[in-house]
Amino acid sequence: MKKILMLLFWAGAGVTTVAQNVVQGEYFIDTDLGYGNNTLVTFTPSADNTFSFPINLSSYAPGYHKLYVRTKDSNGNWSFTSRRNVEVLVSEAKTTFAKGEYFIDTDPGFGMASPISITTPDSILIQNFSAVAGGLTEGYHKLYARFLDNQGKWSITLRRNMEMYKDENNEVLNGEYFFKTDEGFGNCTPVSFAVPSADGSFVINIPENTIPAGADTLFVRVHDDLEGRWSLTRLFNVSVALPLTLLDFSAVKQLTTAKLHWQTTNEVNTAYFNVQRSKDASHFSNMGVVNAFNQSGVNDYVYEDDIAGISTRLYYRLQQVDIDGKITYSKIVTIDPDNTTSGVAIYPNPARNYFNLISPAPEDLNGAEMSIVDLAGHVLLKQSLSATGNQKIAISSLAKGIYFIKIVKATGSTIQKLVKE
Repeated sequence: MKKILMLLFWAGAGVTTVAQNVVQGEYFIDTDLGYGNNTLVTFTPSADNTFSFPINLSSYAPGYHKLYVRTKDSNGNWSFTSRRNVEVLVSEAKTTFAKGEYFIDTDPGFGMASPISITTPDSILIQNFSAVAGGLTEGYHKLYARFLDNQGKWSITLRRNMEMYKDENNEVLNGEYFFKTDEGFGNCTPVSFAVPSADGSFVINIPENTIPAGADTLFVRVHDDLEGRWSLTRLFNVSVALPLTLLDFSAVKQLTTAKLHWQTTNEVNTAYFNVQRSKDASHFSNMGVVNAFNQSGVNDYVYEDDIAGISTRLYYRLQQVDIDGKITYSKIVTIDPDNTTSGVAIYPNPARNYFNLISPAPEDLNGAEMSIVDLAGHVLLKQSLSATGNQKIAISSLAKGIYFIKIVKATGSTIQKLVKE
């Protein structure tokens, strides 16, 4: 940073009967200490010349100041005092910290806290200080400190955690934990330790079936033998096999076949699915087994059940069997004898990210055109179909609501309603 002002000063001693030389000078800023008592400058004696000398501005505050200069001749006579305006910029002033202050918990305001003595003022400090903690209650507090520079500006307020305790040799007796909701100290799931210790490793056994669905963080704290104090609450990441989520389960009848479709996610502990059928919604029989993909992400399943010759309403459900033997059931879906479609059917319905088009005569779909139309009659999606019996149509870009699926083929057109969840 620039801290020196170079001044060029012209001076003449004047001429009387004998010419005199300028031999010395002095300058001051803002305050005159008297002739010969300011900052002295020595020149090469000369009767008439231009003299240059440096002026150190590092000790002056930023802003405007008055610079005064005068010279003395060889007879000891002082010249008139010359004045100039000078400006000290912020970048030219050295910033130093001369004092500081600290407080605990409550800020009394800048300049009102307990003082910190600075041993050696400087622009960078490594400063130790003692904080008076008398009168503080036992437990956790916050210590704050800040420093003031020579330009009257305060630093950022620093913060540190501190603990007031009576005895550092107290023992951990027991503890508690929770996952999602903190019920308050002493009201969460308790744990006990066989051997109390002041410092050690403690094992907590948590049954997997007590972990709430979606829990990803475990919170733990311990209780000591000194006036019933609790520790800070610590948190740990949780990684467990969470239960499968069945996103959708639907059934559609096509000629003599019941086509079942289901979609799952979070499938990391599933062994297989039993497809079960009933005629009274109470007594179900296993119709087939579908092995689970047993992988994360979204998984799709299709099962076809032969229902030739059956003229009554049918009920279907899924029996999900986990690797550990746990069994859960899906919702029940139905197929009526009069809802047979000989044309194109869509499933699942309602749908989330896609739906399937199925046809008993795939060749009829060759060159057919499918359109998705909203309730206002706007065509939102249009595409050509191929001669396949099961075609997947993505609808993730559609908003939730009711739409119409229009299929135009050589033998005619069909319109079906679709619900987007």
